[in-house]
Amino acid sequence: MIRPAGVPPLRPMDTLYTLCRSADNRHAPPLTEEQVAEVSAHKRTYFDREAARNPLVRAILAGGAVTYFGIEQDDRRGLLCGPAGFFRTHEILRQSRRSNTPLKIEGREFPHDEVAAMFARCIPNTKLQHRPWFSPARYTTTLGLAWGVSLIAAHLAARDAGEGALFDPGILYFLGLGGTGGALAVSAIAGNRDVRQASPWNSATYLDLNADLVRRDSPLLAVARKDYLPRQSPFKTPEFYYPLVRRIERHEFDNDLARHVRSQPASGSALPHST
Repeated sequence: MIRPAGVPPLRPMDTLYTLCRSADNRHAPPLTEEQVAEVSAHKRTYFDREAARNPLVRAILAGGAVTYFGIEQDDRRGLLCGPAGFFRTHEILRQSRRSNTPLKIEGREFPHDEVAAMFARCIPNTKLQHRPWFSPARYTTTLGLAWGVSLIAAHLAARDAGEGALFDPGILYFLGLGGTGGALAVSAIAGNRDVRQASPWNSATYLDLNADLVRRDSPLLAVARKDYLPRQSPFKTPEFYYPLVRRIERHEFDNDLARHVRSQPASGSALPHST
């Protein structure tokens, strides 16, 4: 594939998300006509380059499907069944992670972890590979943090008591017991993803918006920035993000992006305005 002028070569740590964000950061809005063409060309190149070697991205750009046997029974919120997208694929991988169910991309079956690796090439911090329900690796981080906090608290309490003991046995016992129970519960609920890091739903919706504009060859691709998408913090809920994904799929963000264009100085801007 011929790389357009100005598009940097891939580095091992690059993902589709980081590459598209780097294209956004090349120029601050408002964009001139030349900058619109440059940013759009960079993003299209990144998507095309990844699609050439990643069946998941090819399916997403083609409006195909990612599914697995029994998905209808698991689709309680009505999102898993639908055209392939980054957010939907994340939820499918998360739903099928414990059972290690093989997934089908455009009718071709792949092992679960192979699809998880395809997804990780696009978005960092996913950790969607299969882990058995009882796996020591799932609990190492949270148990270590819980025991470390218990030891520090017991030591500080013993030092304040002034009795010469290294640890307060009562605090060490009760805090250690409670911390261990809490760590096991958090690890079981969170699966094998690092509980210190947030779910990549914001990154997935950002790529879904860009993929939708790439498919339609829209000039609004140049202003499809992560800053312009609604986000929820500190806690993320399906009630907020699932409707957001459906809005992207219905192309309802065109007017939102055009409003951002209208709010910027008009000098040199080459982007369309909504009517």
